[in-house]
Amino acid sequence: MTINNAHMKSLPVFFFFLTWTVSVFAQQSDSLNIQLNEMIANQIESISESSDAVLDYSDLIEEYLFLAENPINLNSDEMNQLRNLNLISEFQLENLHNYIRQYGYLLSAFELEAIEGFDAQTIALIRPLVYAGEIKKKEVVKLSNVARWGRHQVISRFERTLEQQEGYKNIEDSALFIKPNSRYLGSPYKIYTRYTFNYRNRIRAGITMDKDAGEVFFKNSVNDSISRLAGNKLRNGFDFYSAHAYFANVGPLKAVALGDYHIAFGQGITLWSGLSFGKSTDPNGVMKYGAGIKPNTSVNEIFFLRGAAATYGWKNIELTGFYSSKSIDANIQASDTIEQEEAFASSFQETGLHRTLNELLKKGAVTQTVYGARVSFRTKRFEAGITVHETNLDTKLSPDIDTYSKFRFSGNQLQNQGFDFRWVLPDLVFFGELGRSDNGSFAGIAGLTTNLASFVNFTLAYRNYDKSYHNFFSNAFSESTGTNNETGVFAGLTAGLSPRWKLSAYSDFFNFPWLRYQTDAPSYGHDYFAQLDHRISRKADVYFRFRTKQKMTNDDNPWNRIDYIVPYSKNTYRIHINYVISPSFIFKDRAELIVYNQKNKPESQGFIMYHDILYRPESKPFEITLRYAIFDTDDYDSRVYAYENDVLYAFSIPAFSGKGSRVYAMLRLKAHRSLDLWLRVSQTWYSDRKLIGSGLDVIDGNRKTDLKIQLRWKI
Repeated sequence: MTINNAHMKSLPVFFFFLTWTVSVFAQQSDSLNIQLNEMIANQIESISESSDAVLDYSDLIEEYLFLAENPINLNSDEMNQLRNLNLISEFQLENLHNYIRQYGYLLSAFELEAIEGFDAQTIALIRPLVYAGEIKKKEVVKLSNVARWGRHQVISRFERTLEQQEGYKNIEDSALFIKPNSRYLGSPYKIYTRYTFNYRNRIRAGITMDKDAGEVFFKNSVNDSISRLAGNKLRNGFDFYSAHAYFANVGPLKAVALGDYHIAFGQGITLWSGLSFGKSTDPNGVMKYGAGIKPNTSVNEIFFLRGAAATYGWKNIELTGFYSSKSIDANIQASDTIEQEEAFASSFQETGLHRTLNELLKKGAVTQTVYGARVSFRTKRFEAGITVHETNLDTKLSPDIDTYSKFRFSGNQLQNQGFDFRWVLPDLVFFGELGRSDNGSFAGIAGLTTNLASFVNFTLAYRNYDKSYHNFFSNAFSESTGTNNETGVFAGLTAGLSPRWKLSAYSDFFNFPWLRYQTDAPSYGHDYFAQLDHRISRKADVYFRFRTKQKMTNDDNPWNRIDYIVPYSKNTYRIHINYVISPSFIFKDRAELIVYNQKNKPESQGFIMYHDILYRPESKPFEITLRYAIFDTDDYDSRVYAYENDVLYAFSIPAFSGKGSRVYAMLRLKAHRSLDLWLRVSQTWYSDRKLIGSGLDVIDGNRKTDLKIQLRWKI
């Protein structure tokens, strides 16, 4: 892409506007915090850039949302939760404890400014989540209090694309019978309903139900011929159900989960179900804090466990046991009666979509049973644990073997064992984990993070994941999506250059010892990142970001007899500013440029610029969020991602490719003390095409409009 004249003319105006707002708002003193939302947006954008899957991030932000409504006492041991969420570092937590031991309990959250290591950016980040107060005795759970103070919440959401897509056009029954996958079986509406009960995060229960667009809700709406082909896979009601009950800190039981849940231990090599922020824009985020047992609240239909789990604590020792059995989607290959071979699964399906007959037949095709245990020893400065688990499949997994996938798991039984540790010393923390699969292959990570000086943290980590390491529940720090076929060295630094300036930077060098998809030889690469944050005032902040990543891929030159691998690089330049116009108005602006280079190909560029308006009047029962964005990319390689504000527990991180503009508007109305209503409309307009999408999602036109309506009832 060569940035066109219209965009070039817009840039001086845009940057002049940024400069003007910086100079104006540097004089202001009040603040309306938006740093936490920005941090979450950056984390989710990082996940989206590494995976094109449409995911539900509810589990990742559940703790943030709870803390926003239930702040933590700075004087209590619960401050560990902020460290576990990487909102503060191990050293900031230690400095807080030292301050309390020396001067007594904090009387105000403003005292954080006097504690070494708490820079302006960190204080702005955690300020809405903390308060300073007296230490209360631990409450004994009583049924009367649970019934009285427990909070109920019901959320219902409807959404759809307003333009007609190919998959929903009318078709004759006879034509559909001949080509049963040529149309979606259900309506274009996506329906989501969720009920939760929460008593101070110690007793939780809930049920989540979801129907994706194109999936069947009433099976009578499907013609008889398709119904016969689908068999018992076609049912009334929602396509996906998830339920949980969770208890924390009840006597010696640290946690108990029934129904759907997650388990996360150590550094994520041996056992970490669910999503993880992975490689993020936080250089100190390499070291993970496993949350142990947590309830599942998302609608990601494969990333969870279903059954029961419990953690028992005695002095410094914790013992966890768990069991799970659930059905997962898979491609099943029919048995060969001549060779007397049984049916097998060639691959698992992780989309959770069951819109066509083909997708529906893959639903719940394999039963996955998992059980295991963990024992850990923990003190204030040291923690170590041993985890073992076994996974059984009722249908053998036998993937299609290409050269690059030669070392993938094949079979129906897998055992994993692992050891992890974290050792906290003054100004130094060692961490690591070593995992082993039953074929004798290992995966390991080891690192340290140190407080070199006040406001300077440095992290160094080495990882080595064998090409034949197998684990269905591994989610460790890595460049690729799996915990195998990778070695790497990571070095990251955060430095408070002054009370208002902060530098974050890292370098990551990685190797892939074996072939990868579309990379027909061992390869290597690097990832450099630098971000400069400036806290202009309590009303404004800005950051500048540069990132360059280089990897290798097949040349794909049709004239080559051998498919050589060639390097490609992707450079990202971003400037982003948040500023408060008044107690009711917040503005956000971003400009980002992507430059993609691959050997033997012309340079590709992608560009996006947007302006956000958040109107939140203090005395009115409503909020309005608006965005206008323009984008221009040469191709899919130079696509750009931008996180968008959405209704509660919904997420929108579109990838922009092509030329056009996007606008969305969202209204949140507090209709009653216990009733909230959201209405969100978004539209993307393309100037370079007359068709949008592909396959059954194709829209005949250059506009795509999405509508969401959500209702929340809190008791």
